[in-house]
Amino acid sequence: MNLTDHLEKLKYFYEVARLGSLKKASEKVFISQPSLTKSVKILEDVVGSPLFLRMPRGMKLTKEGEILHAHCKKLFASVSDMEQELTHPNDPLAGSLSIGTYDSIAIYFWPKFLQEFLTQHKKLDIELSTGRSDEIQTKLASGLLDLILVVDPKKTQNIEVEVLKQDSFKLYQTTSNKKVYQSIKDAPIIAMPSAAAGIQSIRDLLYRSGLGERKIYSTSSLESAKELTINGLGIGLLPQMVAKSSLDERKIKQVKLKGFSLEGIGQHSIGLAYHTYRKDSALIQEIVKSIKNYKF
Repeated sequence: MNLTDHLEKLKYFYEVARLGSLKKASEKVFISQPSLTKSVKILEDVVGSPLFLRMPRGMKLTKEGEILHAHCKKLFASVSDMEQELTHPNDPLAGSLSIGTYDSIAIYFWPKFLQEFLTQHKKLDIELSTGRSDEIQTKLASGLLDLILVVDPKKTQNIEVEVLKQDSFKLYQTTSNKKVYQSIKDAPIIAMPSAAAGIQSIRDLLYRSGLGERKIYSTSSLESAKELTINGLGIGLLPQMVAKSSLDERKIKQVKLKGFSLEGIGQHSIGLAYHTYRKDSALIQEIVKSIKNYKF
Protein backbone atom coordinates (compact mmCIF):
# COMPACT_ATOMS: atom_id res chain seq x y z
CA MET A 1 0.00 0.00 0.00
CA ASN A 2 1.38 3.41 -0.98
CA LEU A 3 -1.24 6.15 -0.76
CA THR A 4 1.40 8.89 -1.05
CA ASP A 5 1.51 8.19 -4.80
CA HIS A 6 -2.21 9.05 -5.04
CA LEU A 7 -2.68 12.14 -2.87
CA GLU A 8 -4.74 13.99 -5.48
CA LYS A 9 -7.15 11.03 -5.57
CA LEU A 10 -7.70 11.34 -1.82
CA LYS A 11 -9.37 14.68 -2.47
CA TYR A 12 -11.69 13.02 -4.97
CA PHE A 13 -12.50 10.22 -2.53
CA TYR A 14 -13.10 12.75 0.26
CA GLU A 15 -15.62 14.72 -1.79
CA VAL A 16 -17.53 11.58 -2.80
CA ALA A 17 -17.69 10.54 0.87
CA ARG A 18 -18.62 14.04 2.00
CA LEU A 19 -21.34 14.57 -0.59
CA GLY A 20 -22.50 10.93 -0.85
CA SER A 21 -22.74 11.16 -4.61
CA LEU A 22 -20.40 10.65 -7.56
CA LYS A 23 -22.34 13.19 -9.62
CA LYS A 24 -22.16 15.92 -6.95
CA ALA A 25 -18.49 15.18 -6.25
CA SER A 26 -17.56 15.32 -9.95
CA GLU A 27 -19.17 18.76 -10.18
CA LYS A 28 -17.31 19.86 -7.05
CA VAL A 29 -13.83 18.81 -8.21
CA PHE A 30 -14.43 19.62 -11.90
CA ILE A 31 -13.66 16.21 -13.40
CA SER A 32 -15.91 13.84 -15.30
CA GLN A 33 -17.84 11.18 -13.43
CA PRO A 34 -16.06 8.30 -15.25
CA SER A 35 -12.67 9.82 -14.30
CA LEU A 36 -13.82 10.18 -10.70
CA THR A 37 -15.03 6.57 -10.64
CA LYS A 38 -11.67 5.43 -12.02
CA SER A 39 -9.78 7.38 -9.32
CA VAL A 40 -11.87 5.78 -6.58
CA LYS A 41 -11.25 2.35 -8.10
CA ILE A 42 -7.48 2.97 -8.07
CA LEU A 43 -7.64 3.89 -4.39
CA GLU A 44 -9.66 0.74 -3.66
CA ASP A 45 -6.98 -1.31 -5.43
CA VAL A 46 -4.25 0.39 -3.37
CA VAL A 47 -6.13 -0.14 -0.10
CA GLY A 48 -7.11 -3.66 -1.09
CA SER A 49 -10.75 -3.27 -0.11
CA PRO A 50 -13.90 -1.54 -1.40
CA LEU A 51 -14.27 1.98 -0.01
CA PHE A 52 -17.91 2.46 -0.94
CA LEU A 53 -21.10 0.49 -1.20
CA ARG A 54 -23.00 1.60 -4.31
CA MET A 55 -26.55 2.27 -3.09
CA PRO A 56 -29.67 3.20 -5.12
CA ARG A 57 -29.49 6.70 -3.66
CA GLY A 58 -25.79 7.38 -3.49
CA MET A 59 -22.58 6.06 -2.03
CA LYS A 60 -22.13 4.62 1.45
CA LEU A 61 -18.74 4.16 3.07
CA THR A 62 -17.50 0.69 3.98
CA LYS A 63 -15.57 0.12 7.21
CA GLU A 64 -12.28 0.72 5.35
CA GLY A 65 -13.83 3.76 3.68
CA GLU A 66 -14.80 5.22 7.06
CA ILE A 67 -11.21 4.81 8.31
CA LEU A 68 -9.80 6.54 5.23
CA HIS A 69 -12.48 9.25 5.40
CA ALA A 70 -11.64 10.03 9.03
CA HIS A 71 -7.97 10.51 8.13
CA CYS A 72 -8.87 12.60 5.09
CA LYS A 73 -10.94 14.95 7.25
CA LYS A 74 -7.91 15.52 9.46
CA LEU A 75 -5.62 15.90 6.47
CA PHE A 76 -7.71 18.49 4.64
CA ALA A 77 -8.55 20.39 7.83
CA SER A 78 -4.81 20.61 8.48
CA VAL A 79 -4.22 21.85 4.92
CA SER A 80 -6.96 24.46 5.39
CA ASP A 81 -5.40 25.64 8.66
CA MET A 82 -1.99 25.79 6.95
CA GLU A 83 -3.37 27.89 4.08
CA GLN A 84 -5.07 30.17 6.56
CA GLU A 85 -1.88 30.63 8.60
CA LEU A 86 0.24 31.31 5.50
CA THR A 87 -2.30 33.76 4.07
CA HIS A 88 -2.88 35.60 7.37
CA PRO A 89 0.24 34.92 9.51
CA ASN A 90 -0.63 37.70 11.97
CA ASP A 91 -4.31 36.88 12.36
CA PRO A 92 -5.15 33.27 13.31
CA LEU A 93 -8.85 34.15 13.30
CA ALA A 94 -8.95 35.11 9.62
CA GLY A 95 -10.35 32.71 7.03
CA SER A 96 -13.70 30.96 6.76
CA LEU A 97 -15.91 28.81 8.98
CA SER A 98 -19.03 26.76 8.22
CA ILE A 99 -21.51 26.70 11.09
CA GLY A 100 -24.74 24.71 11.35
CA THR A 101 -27.64 25.37 13.67
CA TYR A 102 -31.36 24.78 14.02
CA ASP A 103 -33.89 27.38 12.99
CA SER A 104 -34.89 28.77 16.39
CA ILE A 105 -31.27 29.33 17.40
CA ALA A 106 -30.64 30.94 14.01
CA ILE A 107 -33.36 33.47 14.73
CA TYR A 108 -32.71 34.25 18.39
CA PHE A 109 -28.98 33.75 18.92
CA TRP A 110 -26.87 34.20 15.81
CA PRO A 111 -27.85 37.70 14.55
CA LYS A 112 -26.76 39.49 17.73
CA PHE A 113 -23.84 37.20 18.43
CA LEU A 114 -22.39 37.43 14.93
CA GLN A 115 -22.84 41.19 14.87
CA GLU A 116 -20.53 41.44 17.88
CA PHE A 117 -18.15 38.63 16.94
CA LEU A 118 -17.59 39.68 13.31
CA THR A 119 -17.04 43.29 14.36
CA GLN A 120 -14.01 42.04 16.29
CA HIS A 121 -12.87 39.59 13.59
CA LYS A 122 -13.35 41.41 10.30
CA LYS A 123 -11.27 38.97 8.22
CA LEU A 124 -13.43 35.99 9.14
CA ASP A 125 -16.10 34.74 6.73
CA ILE A 126 -18.92 32.66 8.21
CA GLU A 127 -21.37 30.49 6.32
CA LEU A 128 -24.43 29.74 8.45
CA SER A 129 -26.63 26.74 7.59
CA THR A 130 -29.92 25.89 9.27
CA GLY A 131 -32.04 22.77 9.54
CA ARG A 132 -33.21 20.12 11.98
CA SER A 133 -30.66 19.27 14.66
CA ASP A 134 -30.21 15.66 13.52
CA GLU A 135 -29.62 16.80 9.91
CA ILE A 136 -27.07 19.37 11.06
CA GLN A 137 -25.26 16.77 13.18
CA THR A 138 -25.04 14.44 10.15
CA LYS A 139 -23.49 17.24 8.09
CA LEU A 140 -20.90 17.84 10.81
CA ALA A 141 -19.97 14.15 10.90
CA SER A 142 -19.54 14.05 7.12
CA GLY A 143 -17.27 17.10 7.11
CA LEU A 144 -19.72 19.55 5.53
CA LEU A 145 -19.65 21.76 8.64
CA ASP A 146 -16.91 22.89 11.04
CA LEU A 147 -19.04 23.70 14.09
CA ILE A 148 -22.68 23.26 15.10
CA LEU A 149 -24.99 24.64 17.78
CA VAL A 150 -27.95 22.28 18.13
CA VAL A 151 -30.34 20.46 20.43
CA ASP A 152 -28.85 17.43 22.18
CA PRO A 153 -25.54 17.23 20.26
CA LYS A 154 -24.14 13.69 20.15
CA LYS A 155 -20.59 13.05 21.34
CA THR A 156 -18.66 10.37 19.44
CA GLN A 157 -15.06 9.29 19.13
CA ASN A 158 -14.54 11.98 16.48
CA ILE A 159 -16.91 14.68 17.75
CA GLU A 160 -16.37 16.95 20.78
CA VAL A 161 -19.45 18.27 22.59
CA GLU A 162 -19.83 21.17 25.01
CA VAL A 163 -23.27 21.56 26.62
CA LEU A 164 -24.19 25.22 27.12
CA LYS A 165 -27.56 25.02 28.84
CA GLN A 166 -30.58 22.86 29.60
CA ASP A 167 -34.00 23.77 28.27
CA SER A 168 -37.51 22.52 28.87
CA PHE A 169 -41.05 23.08 27.64
CA LYS A 170 -43.63 25.31 29.31
CA LEU A 171 -47.18 26.36 28.46
CA TYR A 172 -47.86 29.88 27.20
CA GLN A 173 -50.83 31.92 26.07
CA THR A 174 -51.21 35.29 24.39
CA THR A 175 -51.45 38.47 26.46
CA SER A 176 -53.86 39.88 23.86
CA ASN A 177 -57.58 39.93 24.52
CA LYS A 178 -58.18 38.55 21.01
CA LYS A 179 -58.48 34.82 21.60
CA VAL A 180 -60.51 32.25 19.73
CA TYR A 181 -61.12 30.33 22.97
CA GLN A 182 -63.11 31.42 26.00
CA SER A 183 -60.64 30.38 28.72
CA ILE A 184 -57.63 28.16 29.30
CA LYS A 185 -60.07 25.49 30.45
CA ASP A 186 -61.12 24.84 26.84
CA ALA A 187 -58.12 26.19 24.90
CA PRO A 188 -56.50 23.92 22.28
CA ILE A 189 -52.87 22.88 22.78
CA ILE A 190 -50.49 24.11 20.07
CA ALA A 191 -47.32 22.03 19.71
CA MET A 192 -44.65 20.73 17.39
CA PRO A 193 -44.96 17.00 18.22
CA SER A 194 -41.54 15.96 16.90
CA ALA A 195 -39.88 18.46 19.24
CA ALA A 196 -42.04 17.70 22.26
CA ALA A 197 -41.88 13.92 22.66
CA GLY A 198 -44.54 13.12 20.07
CA ILE A 199 -48.23 13.80 19.61
CA GLN A 200 -49.25 10.55 21.33
CA SER A 201 -47.24 11.41 24.44
CA ILE A 202 -48.96 14.80 24.62
CA ARG A 203 -52.35 13.17 24.10
CA ASP A 204 -51.59 10.55 26.78
CA LEU A 205 -50.64 13.27 29.25
CA LEU A 206 -53.85 15.14 28.54
CA TYR A 207 -55.92 12.00 29.12
CA ARG A 208 -54.09 11.20 32.35
CA SER A 209 -54.78 14.76 33.49
CA GLY A 210 -58.48 14.53 32.68
CA LEU A 211 -58.04 16.83 29.67
CA GLY A 212 -58.36 14.24 26.94
CA GLU A 213 -61.09 16.05 24.98
CA ARG A 214 -58.93 19.08 24.38
CA LYS A 215 -57.90 19.75 20.78
CA ILE A 216 -54.26 19.60 19.69
CA TYR A 217 -53.03 21.77 16.83
CA SER A 218 -49.86 20.27 15.36
CA THR A 219 -47.24 22.39 13.62
CA SER A 220 -44.08 21.52 11.69
CA SER A 221 -41.98 24.21 13.38
CA LEU A 222 -41.64 25.83 16.79
CA GLU A 223 -41.88 29.24 15.16
CA SER A 224 -45.31 28.40 13.78
CA ALA A 225 -46.43 27.15 17.20
CA LYS A 226 -45.26 30.36 18.80
CA GLU A 227 -46.97 32.61 16.23
CA LEU A 228 -50.26 30.74 16.61
CA THR A 229 -49.94 31.17 20.38
CA ILE A 230 -49.25 34.91 20.08
CA ASN A 231 -52.33 35.25 17.86
CA GLY A 232 -54.59 33.57 20.38
CA LEU A 233 -55.30 30.25 18.66
CA GLY A 234 -54.52 28.22 21.77
CA ILE A 235 -52.02 27.45 24.50
CA GLY A 236 -48.54 26.95 23.11
CA LEU A 237 -46.24 24.16 24.30
CA LEU A 238 -42.88 25.83 23.72
CA PRO A 239 -39.24 25.55 24.82
CA GLN A 240 -38.35 28.35 27.22
CA MET A 241 -35.63 29.55 24.87
CA VAL A 242 -38.04 29.87 21.94
CA ALA A 243 -40.58 31.68 24.12
CA LYS A 244 -38.05 34.03 25.76
CA SER A 245 -38.11 36.97 23.33
CA SER A 246 -41.91 37.05 23.12
CA LEU A 247 -42.11 36.65 26.90
CA ASP A 248 -39.73 39.61 27.34
CA GLU A 249 -41.84 41.65 24.90
CA ARG A 250 -44.95 40.66 26.88
CA LYS A 251 -46.64 39.14 23.86
CA ILE A 252 -47.16 35.88 25.74
CA LYS A 253 -47.23 34.75 29.35
CA GLN A 254 -46.64 31.44 31.04
CA VAL A 255 -49.69 29.52 32.23
CA LYS A 256 -50.44 26.25 33.95
CA LEU A 257 -53.22 23.75 33.42
CA LYS A 258 -54.60 22.24 36.59
CA GLY A 259 -53.45 18.64 36.89
CA PHE A 260 -51.31 18.79 33.75
CA SER A 261 -47.64 17.95 34.37
CA LEU A 262 -44.92 18.66 31.80
CA GLU A 263 -42.55 16.14 33.34
CA GLY A 264 -40.83 14.15 30.62
CA ILE A 265 -41.95 16.46 27.81
CA GLY A 266 -39.12 17.67 25.63
CA GLN A 267 -36.32 17.99 28.17
CA HIS A 268 -33.23 18.82 26.14
CA SER A 269 -29.81 20.38 26.13
CA ILE A 270 -28.40 22.99 23.79
CA GLY A 271 -24.74 22.58 22.96
CA LEU A 272 -21.82 22.97 20.61
CA ALA A 273 -20.15 20.18 18.68
CA TYR A 274 -17.07 20.14 16.48
CA HIS A 275 -14.51 17.68 15.14
CA THR A 276 -12.00 16.32 17.65
CA TYR A 277 -9.14 17.05 15.26
CA ARG A 278 -10.12 20.76 15.29
CA LYS A 279 -9.89 20.91 19.08
CA ASP A 280 -6.60 22.86 19.00
CA SER A 281 -7.64 25.19 16.18
CA ALA A 282 -7.31 28.81 17.32
CA LEU A 283 -10.35 29.76 15.26
CA ILE A 284 -12.57 27.01 16.67
CA GLN A 285 -11.46 27.67 20.23
CA GLU A 286 -12.05 31.41 19.95
CA ILE A 287 -15.57 31.10 18.64
CA VAL A 288 -16.39 28.32 21.15
CA LYS A 289 -15.14 30.52 24.01
CA SER A 290 -17.09 33.51 22.72
CA ILE A 291 -20.32 31.51 22.37
CA LYS A 292 -19.93 30.06 25.87
CA ASN A 293 -19.44 33.57 27.29
CA TYR A 294 -22.36 35.03 25.39
CA LYS A 295 -25.61 35.37 27.31
CA PHE A 296 -28.45 33.40 25.72
